Amino acid sequence: MHRTFRSMTLQTLLRQHGITTIKELMHRTGLSRQHCWGLWHAYDGVGKATAKRLHERLGIPAEELLQVDPVPARPRRPASKARPQPKGRPRTRRTEEA
Repeated sequence: MHRTFRSMTLQTLLRQHGITTIKELMHRTGLSRQHCWGLWHAYDGVGKATAKRLHERLGIPAEELLQVDPVPARPRRPASKARPQPKGRPRTRRTEEA
């Protein structure tokens, strides 16, 4: 059987292999909840170690894991502009004591 894996996401691939939730992915692979969430939502890419673990624990063929689209680079948020700090000593109100 010859399949075409154009624009395949890891989530799509996992669903084809019967994994329908992040929780199930977490329990079957032993990966952390955060890592599974990042993989599921394509925030994290599938590296060598992760691909190997998915292959060993889930039985997903390595050829299919290699066809998963790489994670696009996300633009960095611009550095926030800090409010300028006043120079010198802070001013305090003087109150007259009676």
